[in-house]
Amino acid sequence: MELGDLELAVLRALRSLGEASPGEIHRQVRRSRDVAYTSVTTTLYRLVDKGLVAVRRESSKRIRYRVREGAAYRKALEGMVGRLVDTFGGAAVSNLLPEGAGLGSGDRADLDRRIAERRKRERGHG
Repeated sequence: MELGDLELAVLRALRSLGEASPGEIHRQVRRSRDVAYTSVTTTLYRLVDKGLVAVRRESSKRIRYRVREGAAYRKALEGMVGRLVDTFGGAAVSNLLPEGAGLGSGDRADLDRRIAERRKRERGHG
């Protein structure tokens, strides 16, 4: 699942705010980029369709949004991390893991094997 820059900015705002109204989300996103309110609301609808954002109606006119943890969220995260690993290989893994994460040689070998398997699968489908 691909996510655009504005989608990532909206998700970042929601993670920071917790549950929020479209106006609150728009104000948070505007702190880092010039964006129209309608662009933020359209992006929210797309994120709801993708299963990444949940909606709660307080009334017919008041809606609240929050990040929705679950399968779609994990799939999006796996896709982003997968693209990083495909592009940067072991360097991506090293930068994602905290310093001294205690990765033993067996764990490192397992990661290297999984990276190689993923690349092989994707080359076979590409």
